[in-house]
Amino acid sequence: MLFGDYLEGATEIKVIDPYVRLPYQLRNFMEFAQLVSRRKKLEDEVSLHLVTNNNEDFIENAREAFRQMAESLEPLDIIFTYEFDNNIHDRSINLDNGWKIILGRGLDVFQKTGGWYDIAEYDQEKSGARGVR
Repeated sequence: MLFGDYLEGATEIKVIDPYVRLPYQLRNFMEFAQLVSRRKKLEDEVSLHLVTNNNEDFIENAREAFRQMAESLEPLDIIFTYEFDNNIHDRSINLDNGWKIILGRGLDVFQKTGGWYDIAEYDQEKSGARGVR
């Protein structure tokens, strides 16, 4: 919900984050995409473009993940594209509605969970709920 209000009315979103390659980082990006899908108008098509960095250890897995993401988001009228840029460092989200969100830590603002069997894995608002009955 951190970015939700800023996404209102945006139809072109560019995420610049050099560290979207590890499984939890890819999942964090999909959390963001889910937020985009919740905040966009049903009739709008949204362009979601990721600029990231990568290296040979992770690039093939990232390409496959990005292919699957694009396939998953297309029926929601979110057109996902990506590019690799080895020269980026600063992280931001640029929106065509006039907002630019500066991300000091990138999308790592989403909390790492305790794994597949932690409720926070499915609902970030439940992060830290362990031990609560």
